[in-house]
Amino acid sequence: MLIRFSFKNFKSFKDENLLDMEATSQKEHEYNVVKNNNINLLKVAAIYGANASGKTNVLQAFDYMKKRILVSDDSKANSPIDEENIYSFMINNEPISLEVEILARNNKIYKYGFEVSKDIIISEWLYEKRINKFYEIFERNNNNVQIMKVKNKLFDLGNIDDRSLFLKSFRAIDKSNEDFNSVYEWFMNSNYLDLGNPRFEDFINNRISFKILSDENYKEELLRFIKTFDSGIEGIKTTPNSIEEVQNNNRVIKIELIHRGEDNKLKALPLDLESNGTRKMFHLFDFFMDALKNGMVLFIDELDAKLHPLLTRYIINLFHNSETNVGNGQLIYSTHDTVNLNKDTFRRDEIWFTEKNRDGVSEIYALSDYILEDEENKNKTGKKVRNDATYNKDYLTGRYGAIPVLEEFDISKY
Repeated sequence: MLIRFSFKNFKSFKDENLLDMEATSQKEHEYNVVKNNNINLLKVAAIYGANASGKTNVLQAFDYMKKRILVSDDSKANSPIDEENIYSFMINNEPISLEVEILARNNKIYKYGFEVSKDIIISEWLYEKRINKFYEIFERNNNNVQIMKVKNKLFDLGNIDDRSLFLKSFRAIDKSNEDFNSVYEWFMNSNYLDLGNPRFEDFINNRISFKILSDENYKEELLRFIKTFDSGIEGIKTTPNSIEEVQNNNRVIKIELIHRGEDNKLKALPLDLESNGTRKMFHLFDFFMDALKNGMVLFIDELDAKLHPLLTRYIINLFHNSETNVGNGQLIYSTHDTVNLNKDTFRRDEIWFTEKNRDGVSEIYALSDYILEDEENKNKTGKKVRNDATYNKDYLTGRYGAIPVLEEFDISKY
């Protein structure tokens, strides 16, 4: 599980910012919290904010970190980083800094991060938490790496590309190392879905798992999932019906959903003709189930796009409910859905806002940390948001910031 994610100098975030998934001492919705290893962690974080305020950049910062770890060096060489886009504040000559604190599958807490400047690794570190203190596993400074568990030996990385991370390099050398493998696999098991990107959405919409042909239990579970929000669907028809046939059909699977219509007759409707929301939920099923069953972290940009607010709430409840979220998966997503921005759905520490100042610098903050202003003189009152506040109404009136500043448009001037 993710405990904390900090990032600095990435796109619109110039200063260090922190997305904290450790639950505060607030008592509302205690079932939204996972209690594990003497730490209480949130299952969901919803990020609100105006367009271009930095919501997507928070999620992309994590995606960038994951790709630096998992993507091959050859791929990075063939696809150079868009420095103008990634390094928005390179004028200050500071590197991008990214760090996660995680609870891994081995039930250990790790802190891992690195700094990168113009595609060159400047520093890198990995620590393990024992009792209440972090102990160094390795530290890297340019091409010098010190591993504490190997008798303080210094490793010379002169023959390793200085764009490569030591976490990945050493894991390939020592496949039995528990610490390196645990952190690496945590990143492998975390997903980022950029549903705000039409090309990525097209990719998702053309992705069909072969399990729908080979695993009848999977197919039945998928049907039950769809029927929870579209009760008129009676079945799923696949053409061809076996993996062997698909191999002979250019690996193309045709999906039809069986509806019960007039006179109680069954009719097959191609998936392409279903509503955008139904198709979206159909294709997200695998990602939701992986997170819920296997305890994965799922980052989604614009989760609520093309979904009714009640369907969005249904997804949120899947993660909040311990009976469906058996693996303690986490959902971290950006949204404009204010219908679900309320005390019945969220704890205050699950609600986050991004805001960009006049200099184009973004910040992210939690509702639980926000200090209210006096509505008349705009001075800070020292008071925090109460748990009986009307979050969505107060947000839309600008009480918490993070909303667009709109000006009147005079068409007569044109």
